[in-house]
Amino acid sequence: MIDRTDQGPVLGSGWIQAIATLIAIAGGIFLFATWKLPEYRQLAITVFAISLIPWAITFYRFYRLRKAIGKATLDLEFPIPLGFSGTATYSRPMRDAELRSIEASLQCEEEIVKGSGRNRRTIKKVVHREAIAPIVTPMMDRIDVRVPLRIPESGPASFSCEVAKTRWWLRFDLKMRGCPDTASSFEIEVAPGIASR
Repeated sequence: MIDRTDQGPVLGSGWIQAIATLIAIAGGIFLFATWKLPEYRQLAITVFAISLIPWAITFYRFYRLRKAIGKATLDLEFPIPLGFSGTATYSRPMRDAELRSIEASLQCEEEIVKGSGRNRRTIKKVVHREAIAPIVTPMMDRIDVRVPLRIPESGPASFSCEVAKTRWWLRFDLKMRGCPDTASSFEIEVAPGIASR
């Protein structure tokens, strides 16, 4: 079952959150390792407190973003067939922010699981990526973005099993004024068969 909600990443690239998490984990490990040594205990507490600062900044940026804009929705009937040509509508409430620019793209990803046990690994590959020119309709309290969407007839249909997946995505990168930049991703279900003309 495809999750039709916005899958972000909310704060754009996930690298910042990943680095903040690693720093917090390293601070926690140092605190745990030196807690039984009284001469280092105060230093350990200080290091751990400092290691939480990147996550505190990330949380504050998330709070600002959620306060300024609402959750995004995508209006598109699922599933759609190969060769589909139509329009999807991306909508998002705006409260204390303004959209500066938006980029949209259609992307198809293949995931293959190789090996088993400890040697099990997932390989991801982008097999189709196409930039889309969105049409923005600004309003007082929201934005509506019309996205001309065309699925290639030769493209693979959506597919999922234990060792392989084919997934189609509509992705949006939003540059904002008044809050941090953000991004949206919606998985779209592409059915086998060619759209009738």
